[in-house]
Amino acid sequence: MQPRQQLLDIWRAQVAYSWRAAEDGGKRKGWHWGGRNQSDAVGDAQQLLCLLYPAQELPELNYADPDATSDAVLEAFSGLGDAVEIPIRIMRLVKDYMEKHVDDDGVPVYSGGSNMHRKDRTQKAQPEQRAIDVTEGFALSIPLCLASLTFLADFQPTVDRMGRADLSREVDQVQVAIHRRLLGAITGLLRSFAVSTFDADDDFGRQLIALINVDGQADRKIVRRFREAADDIIATLRTITVGSGGTAGVEAPTKLFEIGWSWSVVEKAPDIPDVSDTSTQRLGRAEDAPYLYFTVVALEAIQTLFSPRVMRRNLLTEEEQRLAQSLQLRMDVTRRYWAMVASFGGGSKWPLEDVPWRTTDGLEYDYYSLLVCAVATDTFGASRGGDDDLIRLGDVLVELANRGRITRRALAGDRAIETHFPGVKAELAGIEKPDGPAMVWNMVDFAPLLLKRLYHAASLLVTIESRAELLEVADLVWEHLARRRIREGSAARLWDQPKQVYGELVNWFEDPSWHFTIRVVEAMVLAAQFATSEPARSRSLEDLAHELLVEAEHVYDQELLRGSGHAGPALAQEIRSVGLTIRHAKEVVDERPGTAFALGVKALIDLDRLIAAGRDAETGV
Repeated sequence: MQPRQQLLDIWRAQVAYSWRAAEDGGKRKGWHWGGRNQSDAVGDAQQLLCLLYPAQELPELNYADPDATSDAVLEAFSGLGDAVEIPIRIMRLVKDYMEKHVDDDGVPVYSGGSNMHRKDRTQKAQPEQRAIDVTEGFALSIPLCLASLTFLADFQPTVDRMGRADLSREVDQVQVAIHRRLLGAITGLLRSFAVSTFDADDDFGRQLIALINVDGQADRKIVRRFREAADDIIATLRTITVGSGGTAGVEAPTKLFEIGWSWSVVEKAPDIPDVSDTSTQRLGRAEDAPYLYFTVVALEAIQTLFSPRVMRRNLLTEEEQRLAQSLQLRMDVTRRYWAMVASFGGGSKWPLEDVPWRTTDGLEYDYYSLLVCAVATDTFGASRGGDDDLIRLGDVLVELANRGRITRRALAGDRAIETHFPGVKAELAGIEKPDGPAMVWNMVDFAPLLLKRLYHAASLLVTIESRAELLEVADLVWEHLARRRIREGSAARLWDQPKQVYGELVNWFEDPSWHFTIRVVEAMVLAAQFATSEPARSRSLEDLAHELLVEAEHVYDQELLRGSGHAGPALAQEIRSVGLTIRHAKEVVDERPGTAFALGVKALIDLDRLIAAGRDAETGV
């Protein structure tokens, strides 16, 4: 896969597409915002993150310091200028984004714009609808702002060395705008958290019971077991006092519920009064019910607030840290809830394993199974403890690769093709209230999201065989994605051209989808980080390596007692070399048992050769 090289190729292709002369025929180049969709806060954030995110997550790709930028990175960004011009231009792209996506009063907006599609194409969407802040807009702003702050912090020493007061003022202004957007994004996520409560005998309740009742027990017993399993979750919900959410009636003993993030600020979401800037807290319109897709993007964004890079650099203000703690509470309880539902009963079969996942509003898609995997993976890998749950989750991911016609050939008229294009549709309940048509959000990122989940699960696994299986499937998913890369035109080497894999599709695209491309970039970053992590350890191989080193050390000690260490210079040097080999093997045996085993074998072979040579010398042979 060569993820670093792929990221460099994406940068090269992105600069070629986006840094170009204006369409009016002028010769001066500038940045072109937008791609397949028109420019909006969501799409432009994805486009900018393609530039910023890899450089902040992979230090070898950083370009903030001209003196430390690698030749490969300079070549990829050569269209933007030299080592000094590149960070200046990217800083101004961040500034342009922050100034571009505000309302008439200069308040940051987080709207979805052209990502919203009318259910009835004969009706005209109202501008007020497309201007509504969406959860993905809040979620994208968090990694965008954090990556921008990291970049500017790394770039500041260069600005100081240059002695340019104008550039320094520009950096300060951008940082102020970034923090304003970041604060608004955090409060937006706090006000779009949803707790949906329903009775066991209504439509939603019957759907949830049918999903989790894998043993065919009485509905009343399932409700009681659900309430018992959710007892700690309900207790945590009681502590939510900032923003939307809270218990919302879940404490009634006969109630069932779901939690997560809605598509926007929920209707009647309370304002958060104790913040320095309340201007981004707009009227909520979304249904107070969680959407799996928006729950996943919200959780991934919140996690970045607590990444080691953010904590180490102290990027957040005290106010942002305080509000982030409220988001962390929601993140933890949401993960626990969906892990509980996904593995309800803990028996021989989980609801998650009964693919496809069925939502409480009666929809069934493999994509929803993938989203549940995304929410539950960390819980299975950490608090649930051990590989057993992760192995079962990994089996679901492998099955989804087959069912999604990624590792299997698609049949004529195969419904699975719709998962890739036009994608799974989520109806944005509540958006029709400004006297406009019903609208949907298309989710087309099944393949890159699957690749991300495979690498995430593999990184948590200890069992070598299970990890190897997931990595083998990940390679196949990447081959699938590589075939969907646009091959010609101004968007060459970007994504997505699904017709190149699924020939029966009629749509052919000239422009890139930044929604799809950023998902590939995220997957490549995960792949690169995985490649630099410690390899999985085999317990049996570790035990064998320990036993082998005991023998090697014993034979080595025998040779020292025989006086080999005081023999001629050549023989003494070889004996010392064997001792160093054994010592190094003992140092790495716990982290790299395979390496230690190989070193132990080498030491034993060398010792056997020295012993044989000594015997020959004694017998005069």
